[in-house]
Amino acid sequence: MDKTIPRAPRRVKVALAISVAINLLVLGAVVGAGMHGDRDRKSFGNRGGDIAAIGIYGRALDRPDRRAISQRLREGRNDQGREIRAELGEFALEASEFLKQTPFDKDAFAGVLQRQQGLIKGRSDMMQNALVEQIASMTTEQRIEYANRLQELLDHGGRRRKHDRD
Repeated sequence: MDKTIPRAPRRVKVALAISVAINLLVLGAVVGAGMHGDRDRKSFGNRGGDIAAIGIYGRALDRPDRRAISQRLREGRNDQGREIRAELGEFALEASEFLKQTPFDKDAFAGVLQRQQGLIKGRSDMMQNALVEQIASMTTEQRIEYANRLQELLDHGGRRRKHDRD
């Protein structure tokens, strides 16, 4: 009796490769943001890290508000950034081992990706909470100005005009 293991169809392999590539991009973005998110930069267009992760809402903030959010995140993070990077590295190593196994255990591999996504989502939730807290601390006038800047960004495809940047 022949006990050969059937090979996965090509489309499954392609889907897996795409999934791995996307997850590696997310991993790279998280690690890059963690490594470079605390720097003060002159131009928001060059800025990575926490504020960029909240997208258009971060771009609509004034510089003092962006700094306040970054400070909130730094205070809540302490050494957590290094720990997150280490844990993401462990996930990648674990995933690598599953990828080498025959037969391929897609459920085990998917489990690693789900745990990784949970870690990334936790960081995203922290950024969102910091944004909400900062906006809640604004006066009515400040919130209206912020809403106007947000609307302007929406009207201009998500980009602030150079003279509008702080």
